[in-house]
Amino acid sequence: MPEAPIRGDGFTVQGLFSTFQFRLDSFQREYSWGRQDVKALIDDLSGHFIRQWSPGQERRDVRLFEPYFLGPFVYYRDDEFAALVDGQQRITTLHLLLVHLRRLAAEADRREYGNDIAALDPLIAGTSYGERAYAIDEPERVPLLESLLDGTLFSVSAEASPSVTNLYERSQEIDELLPETVRDEALPLFIHWLLNRVCLVGIDAVNRRQGWAIFETMNDRGVQLGPADLLKSFLLRRADNVHNRARLGETWRSMLTRLHAVGTQATTRFLQALLVGKYAIDQSDVTDIAISFHGWVQLNAEKRLGLMHPSEFARFIERDLPAFSRRFATLAAASRRPDQGLDPVFYNAVNEIDQMPFLLATLGPDDTDAQFRDKARLVAAFLDLTYVQRLINNGDDRPDAALPEFLDLLRDLRGCRDIEQIKKLLGDRTAGLDTSFSVVRQYGLRPDNRAQVRYLLARMTAFVELESGRPDQIARYLEKSEPYEIEHIWANKFERYQAEVKTEDKFRLQRNRLGALLLLQKSHNASYQAAPYEEKVEWYRGQNHLAASLHKVNHQRNRPFTDGVVKKYGLEKLFRSFDKFDMSAIETRQLLYQRLCELIWDPQRLGFVVPPKASLPERATARAVAHRTRAHYGAITVARLVGAEALSVGEELTLVYKQVRHTARISLGGQIELATGERFDSPSPAGTAVTGKRTMNGWSYWKVDRAGKAVTLFDVRSDALERGLLETEERHPEQPSSTGLF
Repeated sequence: MPEAPIRGDGFTVQGLFSTFQFRLDSFQREYSWGRQDVKALIDDLSGHFIRQWSPGQERRDVRLFEPYFLGPFVYYRDDEFAALVDGQQRITTLHLLLVHLRRLAAEADRREYGNDIAALDPLIAGTSYGERAYAIDEPERVPLLESLLDGTLFSVSAEASPSVTNLYERSQEIDELLPETVRDEALPLFIHWLLNRVCLVGIDAVNRRQGWAIFETMNDRGVQLGPADLLKSFLLRRADNVHNRARLGETWRSMLTRLHAVGTQATTRFLQALLVGKYAIDQSDVTDIAISFHGWVQLNAEKRLGLMHPSEFARFIERDLPAFSRRFATLAAASRRPDQGLDPVFYNAVNEIDQMPFLLATLGPDDTDAQFRDKARLVAAFLDLTYVQRLINNGDDRPDAALPEFLDLLRDLRGCRDIEQIKKLLGDRTAGLDTSFSVVRQYGLRPDNRAQVRYLLARMTAFVELESGRPDQIARYLEKSEPYEIEHIWANKFERYQAEVKTEDKFRLQRNRLGALLLLQKSHNASYQAAPYEEKVEWYRGQNHLAASLHKVNHQRNRPFTDGVVKKYGLEKLFRSFDKFDMSAIETRQLLYQRLCELIWDPQRLGFVVPPKASLPERATARAVAHRTRAHYGAITVARLVGAEALSVGEELTLVYKQVRHTARISLGGQIELATGERFDSPSPAGTAVTGKRTMNGWSYWKVDRAGKAVTLFDVRSDALERGLLETEERHPEQPSSTGLF
């Protein structure tokens, strides 16, 4: 048989970047992937890897991990280059990920990571005539890639192309999108899994014209049946009879029209969220629904959905799906812009919490509008409260870690027959949290939590404005394009405060404390620059009340503010003006912000029925006690090392960075407690907090004394694994999924 003129060959990621140096075809040159696109790719990759990974595995073990297919790309040969016709978004993002993984491996400062770095280097860039030749030959990207590899600062110029601007923005987000386990403990295994078990199919188009033709064929020809079409076919077939066929088909079409108005992927998102929220029992259900929800329904129609007879299938199509899709559309709209009464839905969307399964779990097809809105508000408010509690406690605040027991919560929510039961359930769960917000007193800005600090400032600023009778500006405060940004009350001038703070490290910590920060319009913030406080406070007068309250005039003849906020909530000692803004003023503002958080996220104000501590359900108490010893994705935590007696409560930790020695201790709760009192579940954010370094593998930097020798936590962890002190746990069926649903 003659050989096919158009070939398709499989490539691992390692094979891809070692075989080709890519050039971008002129008609699709811009790199346009947004945060959500990159997040989806990283969630898919890290989730597929983590489901198979366990502590103590060796690099070679990944050869037995399941492979992951990233789809096809189209190219043609152009001299020594491969010109990309289709696939540059994925391949560019993969290349960016390789650069980031290489930096993480280098910053870990582990000798045994040398071979991992050596495996990445030639894939990122080769050499041509003595110069770096990057895997994607695009000259305008070189300065950015050089800065990422060399760890130098990069500023996007006003003349930069959209591709370079977007590439820079995505490069700044990868670290926060990668699970901490992948960034730290599992890093070398993830690198080799990515290189050797993730694959693509390359279609060699021979020339540009043929490449365009293939691209158009792949994207424009024919109408492929999607999962929703296959589900429709199955449901209609099981519900069909001569009397209802046309009516059920029209009902389905009306539902699709409604969902299509929400977004191109809304139908899939709705069906996945509904099936997980209402019917998933364990982790395998969640995974299978994400991969093939129509296949899952066919296998589980009777035992999970309770559909057996044609009349039950017809009712599901005609009553349940239309009712829930209407609610989904309302919730989707509330996710994009605040809807009074559903405000927490907007907050969760800003924080990228995939809340839809939880919101749909409580709903019934016959709920009134008022019942629907009350249920959704309560559940969304609980998700928001849980998220905020995790971020102020320096826990893993990524959306997929916001609710470790999410399936347990979903099952409980489904069992609530009315709104009062929901209030009681959420109150019981809230009782296990520290709603005093006492940890806010130590909280501050770090290189890795800017978005979270901005969220807290936005909520506090909006709360004070609303209580003072001003319009709700929360949508503007949280706008992704950032017309509002964080303002440091202290200018970045160490010499001004040296007499009080003594050292530059203490200056940085004080300047970044939450009480020393405001939220201001970007244009105003830029104009203040390095002005002293005495000048800034005059400008603050015309801003929001949280900023203007620093000036004494804001407290005079301003009853909407003084009566509506200060006196109403007993804040006279905290909400005060300052002629000078020193460390004692920062401490006062820190206490003010703590109190504002307690007011905003007061469980009773949110509508929950919280039991007295003495009557806290045993189940909720157990969850609160066990929380910190639970491994993130099966990883080893500091608390687990304490439980295994590999570390001791009260033991001193040291970290030396740029010749400055920092100390911390192991707290009673198995956290790393800094000298400031701030506590962290993980060594890495604790390291970032004391050094100001954007990314840091704290396991390699924090050390403990062992017989007079400084030993890294990395080695303490490795030793505990080798001695069998930390038995590798079987993966719990309720660990967070990386399917994009949570």
